[in-house]
Amino acid sequence: MSRLDSPFRTAAQIALLGSFLGCLAQDSLPGFAQTSVLAEGIAARVGSDSIPLSLVAIVAADQHVSLRDAAGSLIDDAIVASAARARGFDSSARVRWLARAALGRTTAQHLLAVARGGGPITATELAELTTQYWREVDRPVTVRVVHALAQRSRQKDPESDSRARRVAGEIWAAVANATTTAEFTAAAKAVAHSGVDVVEEALPAFTLDGAVSEGEGTMDKAFSKAAHELQAPGATSGVVETPFGWHVIRLVERIPEQRMSVDSRRAAFADEVYARRSRALADACVSAQKSVSIIAIEPASERLMQSVTSIGKGLAH
Repeated sequence: MSRLDSPFRTAAQIALLGSFLGCLAQDSLPGFAQTSVLAEGIAARVGSDSIPLSLVAIVAADQHVSLRDAAGSLIDDAIVASAARARGFDSSARVRWLARAALGRTTAQHLLAVARGGGPITATELAELTTQYWREVDRPVTVRVVHALAQRSRQKDPESDSRARRVAGEIWAAVANATTTAEFTAAAKAVAHSGVDVVEEALPAFTLDGAVSEGEGTMDKAFSKAAHELQAPGATSGVVETPFGWHVIRLVERIPEQRMSVDSRRAAFADEVYARRSRALADACVSAQKSVSIIAIEPASERLMQSVTSIGKGLAH
């Protein structure tokens, strides 16, 4: 494994390197010259493997080491790789898979570098992420309320609905003198409502357009408008009609807006933008390759993989 991927060698790797070097004399590997005149742009050659100067520069910059140390690292890796090939290690299915996985990771790193070089965050990218993360970076004023709801009849029965409206009015009168949320809820519960389903509940904070800022979901637009018209905590609405029924709303808290500046948003979104760009490049690359590659999947593979997973779980216990 190149030091480009791992800056420190473990004791096991050093021991493995020593064993490989010990095998060189036994396995008739090509000789390695200490000095030689090489082609332009080549820093060193190990057998048939050439190490370009450009790669030495990349390793030196990545690992913050001198060019000499970077070249030495790459030469060590090339010697180990050459010895491994001579002993047939490259024919191992595991090694071949690890090599493919390393190529995949390197490709992903390259695509991320390309994404980073694609210029600053665009207005479209900024707008998309602002819409997605509005709760954190562009949250308008929100309110938190408690309400009592006399529910509309599911059978759309006019008489039942009239009774529900009447109960809602009685709830409004009952909670008028409540000074706390607990008193509001208790007073609403105390109203007789035979034949009418009544719900008393506290709701998460939400915006004027009904978007919930503490979780998912939306509020009814008429309900949101009535709640936001309440200015001071403790204020109580009149009876508000929605498709759900008739509500009496008590304002618990008005939460000021929280807006992040555009420059701060650009900085906060940078990693997400680069990740999205690189994913788009990767998806395009995979799509193009799939169109020219033959892919065959064993029909029973999923069942076989599940059986292997089950065996592994059994051994873990």
